[in-house]
Amino acid sequence: MPRAYLTYISPLTGVKDTIAQSEISGGEFIFKGRVDNPSMCQIEIGKRSIYLMVENTDIEVNGTLMIPDQIQIIGSPSNDDWTRILRFERKYEAKRRKNWMKIVNTDVFDEIEKLETEYYQTFDSLFYVLKSEVANKPTSFGCTYYVYYAYVNQLFSLNKIAQCLNMLDEESVGDSEYYKYLKDEMMLYSGLEVNKPAPQFSVVSMDGDTLTLDHYYNKNLFLYFTSSWCDSCESYARELDEVHRRFKSPGFEVLEISLDKTQDDLEDLAEKSCGWPIACDFMYWESQITKRYGVHKIPYGVLIDGKQRISSINPSIQALSYKLRILQNE
Repeated sequence: MPRAYLTYISPLTGVKDTIAQSEISGGEFIFKGRVDNPSMCQIEIGKRSIYLMVENTDIEVNGTLMIPDQIQIIGSPSNDDWTRILRFERKYEAKRRKNWMKIVNTDVFDEIEKLETEYYQTFDSLFYVLKSEVANKPTSFGCTYYVYYAYVNQLFSLNKIAQCLNMLDEESVGDSEYYKYLKDEMMLYSGLEVNKPAPQFSVVSMDGDTLTLDHYYNKNLFLYFTSSWCDSCESYARELDEVHRRFKSPGFEVLEISLDKTQDDLEDLAEKSCGWPIACDFMYWESQITKRYGVHKIPYGVLIDGKQRISSINPSIQALSYKLRILQNE
């Protein structure tokens, strides 16, 4: 008999657990059990799955996995709160796609600038929706999950994520793993603030040059943290290389910091290099520059302007391009 599984992935440990399962009979199945707190889970049947917020209520799920967008989930207030914000996100995402297609199909600078402004205004609109929802429902686990979701998907700046996190009622949602994860993340970044002075550093490149923050004065610098064992770093580096080529001549540099542990691994990384300097002290996560810049995952990057101020913390490639356009037009 086919079976349905209810699974959960902890944001703190990354471990996936099956918390309930059931035989499927006549297209129906029933999960029984309890969760410690409302949590984002997946119903998995074969290779198909849907996400839903599960809590200790009677929840009905009606529809077919062949058309997941039309599945109805009734009985979970947390899921209602989460999906209400998600609908706004999808609305603004559709607008961004249209804007992006217009951007890539025009060569007129003024028009590109206008379209890019409209592109990023949709993120502002979504942020105001989220902020309003959190203000109205600070005890909602669904809102808590969306703040977590917005953080891991880099929808907003760290400052905006922190604003939403601080509006949540810790007494009500503080036991949520999503809330705990966000609290830990914000603590890691507490030493970095946009528009504040960047931490000083001194590293030695593979060419033997000693590079410091002062070496890049009057230039926009992107500190890019990576390693040979990072699966997602290679594609990120290709996109970063395109940005570097586009903005290099007005004064944009990339300094790659490797978290590799051996010379062989570092040389493997260097073979894929895009030509910018690479530095590594083989101290892995214990490297001084890694600690000073709050690095705890890769790929990761920090944009520093020509006056040695933090301009952006771990921006997406699109956000990095936007920030550089602003900096180079100041």
